[in-house]
Amino acid sequence: MDLTIQHFIALAPLLITSLTVVVVMLAIAWRRNHSQTFLLSVAGLNLALLSIYPALKVAPLVVTPLLHIDNFACLYMAIILASTLACVTMAHAYLGDGKVGYPGNREELYLLILLAAAGGLVLVSAQHLAGLFIGLELLSVPVYGLVAYAFFNKRSLEGGIKYMVLSAAGSAFLLFGMALLYAEAGSLSFEGIGKAIAATGMP
Repeated sequence: MDLTIQHFIALAPLLITSLTVVVVMLAIAWRRNHSQTFLLSVAGLNLALLSIYPALKVAPLVVTPLLHIDNFACLYMAIILASTLACVTMAHAYLGDGKVGYPGNREELYLLILLAAAGGLVLVSAQHLAGLFIGLELLSVPVYGLVAYAFFNKRSLEGGIKYMVLSAAGSAFLLFGMALLYAEAGSLSFEGIGKAIAATGMP
């Protein structure tokens, strides 16, 4: 399918969040600066939040076979971005400055939070099981690092490892369930699965 300007407008929150991830990553690689990383993260999240308004103008719109932007997707995108903005703001206070606060590298925390937010945006826009799985993994994998980020705390490391193991097992079961759905419905799209269920006469 051909992408038009409407498609890019609909995808703007996700695109801006992804671009913010790249910019923050390059900024960290170039020079570590806690305040700079925080400001870049906040600026990107605010731009992504503001871009939801023009996205509402073109919704509902099927952007790709995996993603569908409608009013509900925009609502949940706004909730995710606002929550992420709050988390980033509180994380800045928690991490502190160079002398007081978190003893390790601070900047990667913002990167992990932004990646998790991008996964959430994909998840709420999915109209296909493949899109759902990609969004879920993009959301959950950075959370491993977030849970274990306080590396000086044994419970934090233990929680990160346990979450990783349980998440891997959960992903395996999810993929198995998707395979069973595809075998029964012949499609991985939500619409195709719905039609297959309706054809069987199940309530």
